[in-house]
Amino acid sequence: KEVYLPPIIVCICLILVMSFLIGSVSNVIQLKQIENEKEQMQLSESLSAAAQAEQENQKILVQAEELAAEYNYEDAITLLDSVGDLTAHQDLQAKRAEYINTMSTMIEYKDPTMIPNLSFHVLIHDMAKAKTSEQYGGSYNKNFVSTSEFTKILENLYRNGYVLVDFESFVGAKTDINGNAQFEAVPIYLPADKKPVMITETMVNYFAYMIDPNGDGNVDHSGFASKLVLDASGKVVCEYIDADGQTLTGAYDLIPILDAFVENHPDFSYRGAKATLAVTGSDGIFGYRLKNASEDEINACKELVQALRDDGYLLACNSFQNISYATINATDIQADLEKWTNQIVPVIGDVAILVYALGSDISDYNGSKYNVMANAG
Repeated sequence: KEVYLPPIIVCICLILVMSFLIGSVSNVIQLKQIENEKEQMQLSESLSAAAQAEQENQKILVQAEELAAEYNYEDAITLLDSVGDLTAHQDLQAKRAEYINTMSTMIEYKDPTMIPNLSFHVLIHDMAKAKTSEQYGGSYNKNFVSTSEFTKILENLYRNGYVLVDFESFVGAKTDINGNAQFEAVPIYLPADKKPVMITETMVNYFAYMIDPNGDGNVDHSGFASKLVLDASGKVVCEYIDADGQTLTGAYDLIPILDAFVENHPDFSYRGAKATLAVTGSDGIFGYRLKNASEDEINACKELVQALRDDGYLLACNSFQNISYATINATDIQADLEKWTNQIVPVIGDVAILVYALGSDISDYNGSKYNVMANAG
């Protein structure tokens, strides 16, 4: 006991002390490691938050540039200001200053009557084929424009500084104290080298006599598109029967051609404006024969109508019967508009624009004809 017990006790004590020291050092190292990991995580989170903020700012910058490309500098500036203090974001600050400078140089267009309106019937994709119609070939050649000609017209307009506008670009509505709608001209602001123009397409019905010239009830290769439909991505395209009798979809009329042009040249459209589409009703609309249409066909037409509106097109009445309002009386106009209201409005929805059919005009805007039209909306 005297020989072995003291050394054993000393060894045990040394072991306990060493265990304590090692444990303490290990705890210190572990705590330091945890602190380092925590600091690294906080740094990563900070860098990640900064990266996310920068990504969001770049997204806002892209959106602002899209607005500015359509001459909507006010909303572009408002969007940039939503970031807050721009002094820490030199790219956003520089873009804001650029927009303000551009706005100071823009020209105000106050008089809507000075805005030209280019009016087209539905376009003909194969003019040579359309001209073979014994009854209408001469009229098609004289009064209609081909898809290739329309593309060249757009290119020429763009080259000469024209910008596409519509009624909503320069007409504002407010309500008076009696609850009645009042309209007023809204100025358009464009750069000095730009000027406004409107585009209207009439007869966007694809009448049976156009697409079924032999009257057998089947759509033929006539040179015309036969219908507006939605493709797999929801874009408006045209159905077209080619010379081999195949049904194709693509840019065979004004709408998909104009859409593609504006997509490639966003500065051709003022704040997203497209064209005004005017349809009659007696032979359906947009190639849909509504009189005997199935529920599926009607629903498809409604989806198309909504897609056109969402895409920036304004829809208009071209009369129901494609008739000259200048040559008929107020009672007949009322009957024509009642047919439009009962048969077409449930599918196309309310429209606020009337495009006179056959180049007619009632001329007197205080008489019974005007009152009938105003009461019809």
